[in-house]
Amino acid sequence: MKMRLSHFGYLKDLEDIAAAGYDCAELHIREIMGLEDVEYKAALKKVKDLALPCEVYDNPIPLDVVIADPAFDMAHWKEFLKKGAYRTSEMGARYYVFGNGRTRRLPVEGDVKRAHDQLMEFMDIMCDIAAEHNITVLLEPLGPSFSNFINSIPEAVDFIDSFGKHNLKTFCDLRHLVAINGDLEDIVKYEKYIKHIHIDYPYSNFPERFIPSLEDGFDYAPFLNVLKKICYKEIISIEAATFKNFKEDIAGGIQFFKAHDIHPYRG
Repeated sequence: MKMRLSHFGYLKDLEDIAAAGYDCAELHIREIMGLEDVEYKAALKKVKDLALPCEVYDNPIPLDVVIADPAFDMAHWKEFLKKGAYRTSEMGARYYVFGNGRTRRLPVEGDVKRAHDQLMEFMDIMCDIAAEHNITVLLEPLGPSFSNFINSIPEAVDFIDSFGKHNLKTFCDLRHLVAINGDLEDIVKYEKYIKHIHIDYPYSNFPERFIPSLEDGFDYAPFLNVLKKICYKEIISIEAATFKNFKEDIAGGIQFFKAHDIHPYRG
């Protein structure tokens, strides 16, 4: 079976990701926003010339920013979102991954309502700005150690339905599904909401994240078989950040998928 296979990376990694045989790459908004205008134009040209789609971008605002903080500057981050959405859409963005565990964490004491309302206001603004550029925001269910706001696919779906934004969907990260002992059948039940997949070796100690392999002792088959069952058509991305040799390791990711009879479209 063919699926669109992707790997996390930075602009400097795009040639290696393409050479390894991946269909696309997943980039970081913070890197794109850190570029001066001339650097951004060079990055945009690089993405277009390389013909490696970069459709998924992570973390609409930096991970060290806490939305519920009383000092959170909504006007500043609204302008940040506008610039980020413009830049990434020009680079081909279709999806924003809203993981940002610390960023969206809510307090458990004090003015909890104010904090919650502030998070809802930010999400409303973020979805509206993203929609102007035809970008869908993906609300990521995170394990409880990462966030106290949306920990499971059913929770995400309930929130999406109540929030009422057509460009708000969810996705599944194997690491967090394992952390909550989540039900794989949720992927089947809520497939119309699930627009992206992250995978890595789920038992590593965060922030270490390794490319999945046949030798790491985890049985990935049930998870991958569910994706085959629903004829999954979106991107599955390896969210690895720990490497011995980047080029060799990411090539191993392609071989891992092939061993499970999942093949990239490239090649």
